Formats: sequence, C-alpha cells, structure tokens
Amino acid sequence: MKNIDALKHINLDVRDDIKNGADPFQKIMKAVNDLKGDEALYLTNSFEPFPLYSVLKNKGFEHITNRTNEGFQIIFFRDKTGNITNKISEEADENNFTDEDLKNLAHQKNTQIDVRGLEPPQPLLRIFEILENLKGDESLYIIHERKPVHLYPKLKDAGYKFLTEETSEDLYTIKVWK
Repeated sequence: MKNIDALKHINLDVRDDIKNGADPFQKIMKAVNDLKGDEALYLTNSFEPFPLYSVLKNKGFEHITNRTNEGFQIIFFRDKTGNITNKISEEADENNFTDEDLKNLAHQKNTQIDVRGLEPPQPLLRIFEILENLKGDESLYIIHERKPVHLYPKLKDAGYKFLTEETSEDLYTIKVWK
C-alpha cells in the first residue's frame, strides 16, 4: 500500500450536493478520472458510499474510510502498481445497471448473509428466502467463498440487479437489489 500522506490531497465535499437533492456521482467520477498518480481524492460525504467502493476498485483504486462528526471522509488512491485490482465478473453481465441504480443502492438498508461453508443448494435457498422478504428500500449483501455463477441467472430472472466483488482469492461479496 502507498504512503497516502505523501500524495497530494484533492478535496471534494459532496454533502451540499446531497442535501440539495443533486446526484454527486458524475462530479466524483470526474474528480477521480482527473487524478494523477501522485494524488489522492479526499471525499467528504454524508453517508458511506458502499457502491462507489466497488466502482472505483474496478478502476484500480483503494480506499480508507474515516467516520467524522459531519459524516464520512473517504480517501481514494491508486494501488501501488496503478493496475486494476478487482474485476467484475464478465459472465454475470453485472454492468446492466445505471448510475441512478448505484445512487439508490447507496441509500438502501443492507441485510447481510454469510453463506461460506454451506453446501449447495443451501446458499441459493437461504439467499432467496431473504430476498423474498426484502422491502423496496433494502438490499442484500452476500459473503461467499466462491463466485455464485448458478445464482446469477436466477437473480436476473427474478428481476434483481447485482454487483460482485472478488475481495480476495476465496472471498466474494455480492450486492443484490431491485
């Protein structure tokens, strides 16, 4: 990991945008895309932007999150190689959602399930049991030890959107929402 203190701080506070009903996603993405290798984005936000973590990880960024009295400060910086450190599953066709979907996901309440160690088909059954009871403003955060390739078509057929992140060799997190 880089010594982030050595990086130039680029500050972006989006709390007023959110307070005024504006979507700050494009502003954040512009700031990220404008970052040079010796810079880090210091984002101040009123909530923790979980979907943004996945989006930026796919662009080769790591992050550090600090809770403050005013909300959250998230520091985004490129990994030490500058390479993409995370890859969204191509066979899942997960990019079938919009910026608005990510914004909505950020404001949803999360229910979490850890299905590691369960024998098939138990993970699938437990996941759909929870999904059937989720309200419209809720999302499911799944922790799995493998990429659930058999789950993806069932989620699509049921009208769910999902985003998979490989966080380490045997650890996947999947966000599922309507």
